[in-house]
Amino acid sequence: MVYTFYRMISSLLPFIATLNLLRRSLREPDYRLRIKERFGFVPSTIQKGSIWVHAVSAGEVIAAEMLVNQLLESSNTVHILMTTTTPSGSAEISRRFGNRVDHCYMPYDAKRCIERFLKHTHPRALILMETELWPNLLSIAQRNGTNVCLVNARLSARSAKRYGLVRSLTASMLDSITMIVSQYEDTAERLRNLGYPSERIHVSGNIKFDLVVSEETLRSSARLRERWRLERPCWLAASTHPGEDEIVLDAHLRARARIPDLLTVLAPRHPRRADDIQAMADARSLTSVKLSDPSQSADVLLVDQMGVLLEMCGMVDVAFIGGSLQGTGGHNPVEPAVFGVPMLMGPDRMNFEEVCKRFTDAGCLTTVQNSDELATELLALLNDPDERQRQGDAARQVVNENRGSAQQQFSFVRDWLSATS
Repeated sequence: MVYTFYRMISSLLPFIATLNLLRRSLREPDYRLRIKERFGFVPSTIQKGSIWVHAVSAGEVIAAEMLVNQLLESSNTVHILMTTTTPSGSAEISRRFGNRVDHCYMPYDAKRCIERFLKHTHPRALILMETELWPNLLSIAQRNGTNVCLVNARLSARSAKRYGLVRSLTASMLDSITMIVSQYEDTAERLRNLGYPSERIHVSGNIKFDLVVSEETLRSSARLRERWRLERPCWLAASTHPGEDEIVLDAHLRARARIPDLLTVLAPRHPRRADDIQAMADARSLTSVKLSDPSQSADVLLVDQMGVLLEMCGMVDVAFIGGSLQGTGGHNPVEPAVFGVPMLMGPDRMNFEEVCKRFTDAGCLTTVQNSDELATELLALLNDPDERQRQGDAARQVVNENRGSAQQQFSFVRDWLSATS
């Protein structure tokens, strides 16, 4: 009954979602491009019979990189089709894989869109990254004989409770998935409680700990440091959301009273908001400049470009992890940690709960509740090089101790592909 109702409602999804795309395209024109792909009309160049890997946006594409590379290297006959739902994810695929994989947008989760997509692609298997569960997609894929696995799976207690409210729909979706590779045991246990068979769940750790910083990234980071820092104390507010930018700017004002030459690098989750944040800085009598601007004199450096956050992590002394003070669930702390950067974060870290716990237990991720606490903890770190070094070393150690998930996940996926082909 619940699934029948969902199918009826989802028939309206393409039209509602397209209106939303057009609305978003007013600020991000790339959302206006390739809309036909979202209805299941795929480019004629896409090869049939590929392994289909779906990664929602840039973060999931980065997480999938090592697995996709291992699949490509495992056989000369393996072909990969990658889908995303956002332009940033699409750009990340182009940047990381070039023409080594096919790419298009994921179709809307409406019956005709999914059927049209599968008719033109005939994937031999579907690998979903992290939390992408769509009822029509899973049902139709199963009916078409496309085996599905969920990799690097995470499920918070809050999300598990919501899935439990529609247990029949959840059971139908989970029944369509032949294997789940979970990040941690807490997610595995929640999936078992929702009815997923224990023998089909594997626990491997979080693939994001296997982040590798390339020599190119290191060189780019060094160039950024030379261009913008000029030996100034510098901190990064990474992946901030509306409501957090004001907190960051207010914290800068408080900290600047003690460190007059402080540079704040503010990287909003959505770079299109740079103009709005610049207005907030102006209202506080702070000089700000965009990363794309050749100027160097500023209190605040606004990151108005996609795909450069990792380089920014390598040029700062301290990092604040955004999405953690206003209900988003937090973002990935591994990126600054791999550079040995001490971290500050709000209490909302649902998306990376187990990852954050490892850094917190190691004493290199400090919780802050507001701008006053953010400024206080920031000053404590900037004024204590020894403590900053200790926390940075601890962050690197946590990353190194948790590496290896990518190889485990690849082993599970390789065996699964062999068993289901």
